[in-house]
Amino acid sequence: MASIGGTCDEFGFSVDEELVDAYRQHQLRMADKRVEMREQWRVLISEIKEKNQVIEQATSQQERIRLAGEKTREVRRILKGPVVNGIPTEFRPYAWPLLCGVEKARAARGEHVFPTLLQRCEGADRNQELELDLDRTFPGHPLLDKESAYGVEGVASLHRVLNSYALYNPAVGYCQSMNFIVGILLIMDVEEEDAFWMISHISDSVLPNHFAPPMLGAQVDNKLFAILMRRHLPELAGHLESIGLDAGMVCGQWFLCIFCNRMPCETVCRIWDVVFCKGPTVIFQVALGIFKLCQDSLLACDDMGQAIHLLRAFETSLFDSDALLECAMLQFSAIGDVSKLREDLLPQVRKEYQEHRKRMEAYRMQENIKKGKDLLKSVGGRLSEMGHGLGAALSQEVKERRDGGKGQGELLNAAKAKGAGWFTSASSLFSSLTAPGPQVPLAEGTAEGKELGAREGGRE
Repeated sequence: MASIGGTCDEFGFSVDEELVDAYRQHQLRMADKRVEMREQWRVLISEIKEKNQVIEQATSQQERIRLAGEKTREVRRILKGPVVNGIPTEFRPYAWPLLCGVEKARAARGEHVFPTLLQRCEGADRNQELELDLDRTFPGHPLLDKESAYGVEGVASLHRVLNSYALYNPAVGYCQSMNFIVGILLIMDVEEEDAFWMISHISDSVLPNHFAPPMLGAQVDNKLFAILMRRHLPELAGHLESIGLDAGMVCGQWFLCIFCNRMPCETVCRIWDVVFCKGPTVIFQVALGIFKLCQDSLLACDDMGQAIHLLRAFETSLFDSDALLECAMLQFSAIGDVSKLREDLLPQVRKEYQEHRKRMEAYRMQENIKKGKDLLKSVGGRLSEMGHGLGAALSQEVKERRDGGKGQGELLNAAKAKGAGWFTSASSLFSSLTAPGPQVPLAEGTAEGKELGAREGGRE
């Protein structure tokens, strides 16, 4: 999603010049529907808020946890149908945290957690690494641009949420793409503390094992999506394989930031409405829906580059979220329980990763053995050469000093001096030969290579 200059959408993101007409036409078509939806959601939210008073009257922590969990399950049940048509923008800051179980998490782990973490963020625990990504989070957006009136506070808010989570869950810490997810939450006017608990929920339940090294969750999802493609879109899957396009290479970025890297913001929010209510299965349904809507055009592509360009262009122009979600929900309603499918694939992916690590360690060991042999051979040759040179020099020194009438003690001191110089030279040689070399490069396509690429530059 671009954020600099030109026509902007209702969320402050700029619309590509060639897409402005399509965007405006879509807005006109949706205007009446949105008015009607606001009235419906106003009634729904009022009913939900009335039930919240029961939780506030709870007298113990355990009771509060139980009631909060029951409320989240009940709200998901009530909103299961309406969320497909979208939550109006003004209600998302309330509905999203509720659907993600923020109240239960806060009750279970303590009201003090986030305020305590905020204090640590401003001290020695301030995360300098994630600060490098702050300016790269939707650059130019008025809420996250340091040059704008609200940008300084927006960037500070983004940092507080991300830094707090990195402290709260050090096993995961901070990973690129988290900044885009939290950025959207803040742009939607979600409170900082709610955004903190929501990124925790996303990391634990929506995208498990995606952000913590070695990011096995991302590999599991890529493998799972390839299976689903072959099962539900076999002709397209076969064609993409024939032109060398790995569907996981495309969907990996979709999954890691839940589609928010290129799509119009309203479409992203419509997808998140359903994901937060129905769970991670929706992510795979939407990805399959995108390939289905692009199927005819993709089947006409003759090479991988052409297909990738087509998908990227489709993402950017995807204003009609109704068509996408209708396709995803209706045509791919029977893909199965993603959580169970993930669990089934994780042992296989973990085994493949461990085997890969073993192969890499064996490779490094072979390289070290080879280096050691070369070192011994080189040192042996140099030492032999230096030894011969030292012997000849000493012999010449003894002869010259004897001819000059030097005593035995002076000759012995001269020999020691020559030996010390030889030892210094040998030590310098050995140090230069044993200096650590560069790391073994990771081959593209390996588990570690994918992990490294994803962490360093895979999130746009």
